[in-house]
Amino acid sequence: MNFKLKNIDHIHVFVPNRHKALDWYSSILGLEPIKSLLFWAKSGPLTIGNDEGSIHIALFEGEPNNNQSVIAFNTTGEDFINWHKRINNALSGSIEVDDHSVSFSIYFKDPYGNPFEITSYDYEILSSYYK
Repeated sequence: MNFKLKNIDHIHVFVPNRHKALDWYSSILGLEPIKSLLFWAKSGPLTIGNDEGSIHIALFEGEPNNNQSVIAFNTTGEDFINWHKRINNALSGSIEVDDHSVSFSIYFKDPYGNPFEITSYDYEILSSYYK
C-alpha cells in the first residue's frame, strides 16, 4: 500500500441544539464557525474550528447517545496549565490532572456528555508544576 491518511479532517459531535452548543465551544475551547463551511449548517453540520485550521468539529443536532469516544487535544506544557485553570473555572469544579508517566491529561465533558481530553507531552514542565 503506497498511500496513507494525511490527518483527521473533522470529528462528528452530537448536541441537542447546535447554536446553544456553539456558545459553550466558543467560550470554553475558543472554537468558532468555519466561515467557508457555514452553508452546510442549513441541512448538515455546523462546522467549528480553531484559527489555525488544525481542529474541525462538525456539530450535528441529535442526542450524544452515551458517547464514549474521547476527543483529545494536544498542547504545550505551559498552555496545559492555563487550560487546566480555564476548564476548572468554567466548570466550577476541580478537574483532576492525570500523570501518565510520559504525559499529563485532564478529562472533562461538554454540557451534553461528550467527553474531551487535553494532553501534553511536556512532562518535565508539568511534573515540576504539579508536584
